[in-house]
Amino acid sequence: MTEVLYEWMDAEQAATALKEYLAERAPALAQLRSAMADGGLDPDEMLEGTLESVGPVWEWITARVAELGVDPRPVEEDPTRPGWPSWIRHGILVDPHPPAESLGLVDGFASYLGQVITDAVPAAVWIIGHHRFDDFPMLNRPVLAAGVHQVCLPALPLYSVYQTVRGREGMGGAEMVEQVRRTIAALRGEGPEAATAEEPLVTVVAEVDCFDVGLRDDIAEDHPGVVDRLVAELADREGVESVHRYGPAALVVDAPSWPELRLRMWLALWLQRHLPR
Repeated sequence: MTEVLYEWMDAEQAATALKEYLAERAPALAQLRSAMADGGLDPDEMLEGTLESVGPVWEWITARVAELGVDPRPVEEDPTRPGWPSWIRHGILVDPHPPAESLGLVDGFASYLGQVITDAVPAAVWIIGHHRFDDFPMLNRPVLAAGVHQVCLPALPLYSVYQTVRGREGMGGAEMVEQVRRTIAALRGEGPEAATAEEPLVTVVAEVDCFDVGLRDDIAEDHPGVVDRLVAELADREGVESVHRYGPAALVVDAPSWPELRLRMWLALWLQRHLPR
């Protein structure tokens, strides 16, 4: 089964994908509530709508996905794929990938985040992700937006789930709460994210046998240690043969098995998680 990736959608396809995503929100949240009840939790108590509730909910999801581990089948051979949330089917999953149950928990969590954030920022609306740069990581994805800030709610939780199931350090409850707090501030036009929202964190250009990566100038200027850590962690990823920093904000990445879209999203989410605020 082949789905059109967000990056290759035309305007009509992106509009249809946004409608599909929004139609999935209530069922996804209902599925999360059911999973919590099956796990002996009170969904009404857990999902009580406050920013602070995000932490315990995420900690429970993280523990559950750690138990579930990874699906033993390649993505292309996973028979549950047609039932995955649309934002996953139109994106890229890499192997080994989380099983359908874990993906459903992330989907439900994204729905819950949408409720918490829109309650805090009533001006936020759902739109199709867009930017003046064509390699914008959220291009054509369903994003919650206010002013110039846009956020794809499932992206960071899915990144964290991949960290967890691969034995790396995923995001804890307190860290997730802080990320949501920053998102709320940015959507209100406050904080450093709001001030730099019009400039992408990273750009990726595919060359003949490598990727040319450019970081936003202020990242290298203000947080050189973060860039050093980024280089080290990226170089340690499976399929990445080398990462060379040839300028303060410039990298050459040799990752023959990585699609450009995967590298761009990984870099953007890693920076979103680790940049000091």
